[in-house]
Amino acid sequence: MRIAYIAAGAAGMYCGSCLHDNTLAAALLKKGHEVALIPTYTPLRTDEANVAVNDIFYGGINVYLQEKFPLFRRTPWRFDRLLNNPTLL
Repeated sequence: MRIAYIAAGAAGMYCGSCLHDNTLAAALLKKGHEVALIPTYTPLRTDEANVAVNDIFYGGINVYLQEKFPLFRRTPWRFDRLLNNPTLL
């Protein structure tokens, strides 16, 4: 079975739901399912092996800027990709 699991990140802090989501995705992978744990807004931070993909579904900075300033809704995809970079988030 193919599963896309979208989880909210905790902005560099340890978070109970991040740990839960990562553990659940790891258990599903161990059972043989094809799981993509996709972080939303910020990267996931866990104290065990992280099984999340490296890309961010919605970058928190980009979403905020697009909501507050209409100019950022029309930026080129390369600029959006820069704002969604996990090291920046």
